[in-house]
Amino acid sequence: MNEAMKLVYLLLHDFKFASLRVEDFAFKRFHFSKEYAKRMAQLGHDVKLYIMADDIARKQVVEVEEMEVKAFNVSLQFPPMMRFGNAHNLGVLGEIERDSPDVVHLHNYYLWNFLYTAPWVKRLKLPLVAQFHGTDPIRRVKASIFYPSLRLCDRLLVPIRSEEDFLIRSMRIPANRVLRFPSTGVDTRVFRRTAAKEEDPLLLYVGRIPEPSSYRWEKAPQYLLPILSALRKNGVRARLIVVGDGPGLPSLSRDAERLGLRDSVLFLGQLDNERLPELYSRSWVTFVPIHMEDIEPFWGGTLQESLACGTPVIAFNAESPGFRKFGLLVPPRAESAFKLIETALANPARLVSAGDEGLEFIKENCDWNTLAQRLDSLYSSLAK
Repeated sequence: MNEAMKLVYLLLHDFKFASLRVEDFAFKRFHFSKEYAKRMAQLGHDVKLYIMADDIARKQVVEVEEMEVKAFNVSLQFPPMMRFGNAHNLGVLGEIERDSPDVVHLHNYYLWNFLYTAPWVKRLKLPLVAQFHGTDPIRRVKASIFYPSLRLCDRLLVPIRSEEDFLIRSMRIPANRVLRFPSTGVDTRVFRRTAAKEEDPLLLYVGRIPEPSSYRWEKAPQYLLPILSALRKNGVRARLIVVGDGPGLPSLSRDAERLGLRDSVLFLGQLDNERLPELYSRSWVTFVPIHMEDIEPFWGGTLQESLACGTPVIAFNAESPGFRKFGLLVPPRAESAFKLIETALANPARLVSAGDEGLEFIKENCDWNTLAQRLDSLYSSLAK
């Protein structure tokens, strides 16, 4: 292990989109930012994680396991009328200066506060690592606006090839500053193959259930029920398990009733991680209902968890659907998607092979211990 460092992680968005309070985030829910921080604290570093919260009136500090979570109230929302990414509190800047870390790691550099946070960190002469955790309809416009801030980063961590190519080729960021790196990790001691596949096709969704939304920018599980209905009508004996909760759960339950799927869909609510590996293992495929250009195992916790248990993934892509190394891309429209899925389910050996390849890839590249060691070396090199 490298010499102990002071690390500050920045997760500078609030959780109004997910209806999470500070206590929920700190003590009840898994979040990749907490896991990054916890893993580095376990290596002996002094770690602080900054978040934004719309349920508090002033800054709060909470001790969580080996680290410190600092929650800042939202003092301004700009641009207005956005559900995500527009929260601001300039007190964060002074807090960074007071904490005087050896390295600052900012999660999600397409948040609007990145514009001024990155220059502030570099004014303090601190190494800055910024990480990609999602996109939106105006990513390319944002990238042009944010260009000076992107150029200030010592390392940009990206999990998908298209973002890597975009930064290097379109934005002219030096290639030695852009590093392919998983958006999150997975504990392969917990997430592993623990059960045999069901005899009939079992389909799985694990994740938050938002209000019905565009499949490109947020997970859209509302597309899954029409697909299941089409499969059932065509004689495929498939069932769907839905794990998770959120504001869209009531409407999803009503859709199941309306489509006559009461006996084919099981809503289990939010489950602890320890209960998920068996569900992943028994399932034939796991849905990640969001647009993906490819099924890339560096991108997304649910995708990694499923592959770690030997189960391939189905995601959405209306432009270039088809089989991929670790699963299947399908159009979001049920009448087109179900045919591809029916073909995939008719060839279980191919699904098993994709799951086997995914399992080995995740074990070698995405285990949390592996990521922590890589970050430890990266931070040490930057701090020096």
